Amino acid sequence: MFTAAHRIIRFAPSLAVLLLATACLPPQASPGNSSPPSAPPPSSSPSASPAAPTPVATPSSSPSHAPGAAPPRDWAETVELVHSGVARLAVTLCDGGGVGTGFLVGPDLIMTAAHVAKNEAAINVSMGGQYTSATVLGINDNLDLALLRTPTALTGFRFSFARDLPAQGVEVAALGFPLDRGLAFTSGRVSALNQEVNLPAGTVGGLIQTDTAINPGNSGGPLLLMDGSVVGVVSSKRAWVLGTHDQNDYGAEGVGYAAPAPSAEAALSDWGRRTTPLPQASCDNQAQTSSSNIITTNHSDHEQAAKVIQSLLTHGQAINRAAYDTAFAVLTPELQNSEGGLAKWSSGLGTSFWRALTVNSISGSGNQLTVDTVLRTEQSAADGPGGQTCSDWGLRYKMSWDGTIWRMAEASTPAGPPKAC
Repeated sequence: MFTAAHRIIRFAPSLAVLLLATACLPPQASPGNSSPPSAPPPSSSPSASPAAPTPVATPSSSPSHAPGAAPPRDWAETVELVHSGVARLAVTLCDGGGVGTGFLVGPDLIMTAAHVAKNEAAINVSMGGQYTSATVLGINDNLDLALLRTPTALTGFRFSFARDLPAQGVEVAALGFPLDRGLAFTSGRVSALNQEVNLPAGTVGGLIQTDTAINPGNSGGPLLLMDGSVVGVVSSKRAWVLGTHDQNDYGAEGVGYAAPAPSAEAALSDWGRRTTPLPQASCDNQAQTSSSNIITTNHSDHEQAAKVIQSLLTHGQAINRAAYDTAFAVLTPELQNSEGGLAKWSSGLGTSFWRALTVNSISGSGNQLTVDTVLRTEQSAADGPGGQTCSDWGLRYKMSWDGTIWRMAEASTPAGPPKAC
């Protein structure tokens, strides 16, 4: 029988309702599904490819605009200027998870939508080849705004907010990660101002309405003017509920909403001064680590590196926060079956935590990849191999693309047993 430390490695409705634009972690795929998964999408669009890993910036080394620089002449130049400050957020909930968008507003501050960060047990951030965790400093359901803090400063474009509300008809654009794909750009115009909508968490007022295409995963991203300034934080879209029989039901296209910049800037000014984050969701009565951060280093330039690493981090953070349903969902159905189900797999995991992940290489193409890593875990001596309380594992993961996320299909230890830290 494997120790807990080894098991952690081995696996280790009405008319025109509002749909929140955040994508949830997909349910367990059916082993009997005979439809082949689609090829994994590129991690980013050609015009907005993430920058290579760079040294961590100091607060003064990541300005929103270079002094004296000419403003962008078109949207292509805008994307080139700002894309390095847009973050993909993988959010762990106690019973699932999702993907949303955020954007850098300070050296260690990321603005996003409240419904992206609400009830989070852990959040991991991917931005321009950098990977880290985040905690919530402030959240307001009535504005649909939240502010996150990362444990270290990040390198990337630092966004600033427009001083005034945009005029009706002004051209705007959104950057984000719709449908859990790569960074995408969509543009449109401001359709209306001071709109009020009903979201599951309550009524949100004062919103900007836009015909810019907004889809699940865009939530929390910036709604921009061509000069790169933020006029709104993407919130939601209006859509038709399929399957209803009300004769008044109708489809709605091009009706999206964003929280206005003045509200977001006021929230940043207030929450950004806080030093203590809000409590994270507690998922289980078993032990859980007080920090969900997993120190992450990536040495691979594979186009799927960001998605693969965030799948691994989602799994590890979920274990750290005792969100075992979410951690188990990252395994392929075949591996879930071989592990004997959730209850058996998660038994005894309460003292085992992921602390650091180094990705040395990612190889392969199509729907199957091989990932060579070094994973550091901490655990009680009773659960550690040979009584180790800190272990470094040389792990080789087989990752399988299911059409939505990279799932863990297999893990082996080609370098042999783990070494004590």
